[in-house]
Amino acid sequence: MKPATVKSLLQQHGSIGRVFLTPEDPAVYARRKAHGGNKKRSFIDGWVEFVDKRQAKAAVELLNARIIGGKKGGYYHDDVWNLRYLKGFKWHHLTEQIKNENAERAGRLRAEIARSTRENKEFVANVERAKMLGGMEAKRKKKSAAEGGAGAAAGETKKRADDGGRPALLFRQNEVKSRKLPKESAVEQPEEVKRVLSKIF
Repeated sequence: MKPATVKSLLQQHGSIGRVFLTPEDPAVYARRKAHGGNKKRSFIDGWVEFVDKRQAKAAVELLNARIIGGKKGGYYHDDVWNLRYLKGFKWHHLTEQIKNENAERAGRLRAEIARSTRENKEFVANVERAKMLGGMEAKRKKKSAAEGGAGAAAGETKKRADDGGRPALLFRQNEVKSRKLPKESAVEQPEEVKRVLSKIF
């Protein structure tokens, strides 16, 4: 029901001033439209200003909890009025409330945009970091493969760090060759020694 329709239905019960209806959430409208529902713009609630508050009270007492009526085949014939008289409520209260709700909605939207932007930046940073680490790993593997192909000589001269952090050189160890002493029988003894030994034994 549009504001003009509300005004035309209620002006039968008194002079109408301003009318404001709260539009439905755009997400709700888009979802209903996508599922083949009613494509008309709907409103969830509204405020109607009567010029005379006595007429406003009388209209609420007469119409509240009753069907709208009108022509038998009317679109809103079977809908029920849900009216309430707001004592002491002025129109500037409504505008302030609307302004506060709009500011709150805008704040939530800004916070959502900021959070989404922050998440996007973090995602891009993580992708860049992963690419950098992948490149470093590829270079390290390439360097290791090049060093491994240098042969056994490179492996023998490779330095190894000790606990103190100083590099220790590895040297090639040569095998010790032992000299075998000749047997006593193979050593030729002098004649005098032979004579002395023959007397003893």
